[in-house]
Amino acid sequence: MRLSLHLYGACQSVGRSRALSFLVLTATALVAGGCGYSHQERTAALPEHIQSVYIEPWDNRSNEFLLSTWITDELRNEFLRGSALSLASREEADIILEGEVVKVITAGLSYIRYDRAVERSITVECSARILDGKTGAVLWQTTNLIREENFFVGRTVQITEGFKDEALTKISRYLAETIYHRVAGIY
Repeated sequence: MRLSLHLYGACQSVGRSRALSFLVLTATALVAGGCGYSHQERTAALPEHIQSVYIEPWDNRSNEFLLSTWITDELRNEFLRGSALSLASREEADIILEGEVVKVITAGLSYIRYDRAVERSITVECSARILDGKTGAVLWQTTNLIREENFFVGRTVQITEGFKDEALTKISRYLAETIYHRVAGIY
């Protein structure tokens, strides 16, 4: 409302044509600037002959049993949404993306008393690598994929576990986006 009143005042004092030009330029800037998440075409980070990827189910050395499944699912979704590479079977893929949950650490963050946490943090450390689909040679690898999220402690164990699962889901999405961008060379 304030913007429209301001623009109305501008129309009165500057003239209709200048105000209209201002509106068009402002709208163009807002549309061009955009917001949100967009998938772009891949850059020169991958050779042209690499067109497809197989995402291996992730290994898991932590006690968060579903985490590796969540990360694998999020990675597959990320590559389906993106346009950098298409998903393929292991036998047909140009590259194979493997990964592992190395460790998960949960720690108290804030306390009511020395023995009663009200907020915790969960940190996930992962490693990932890309193999050539034909030769099995390692094309890329990283061991420093680390993400931390905070979550509240509920009144019951079930509520707390739900909050922790939400944090792990966020971590899974973040890791999938990060790996997708690193693999596809999109920055």
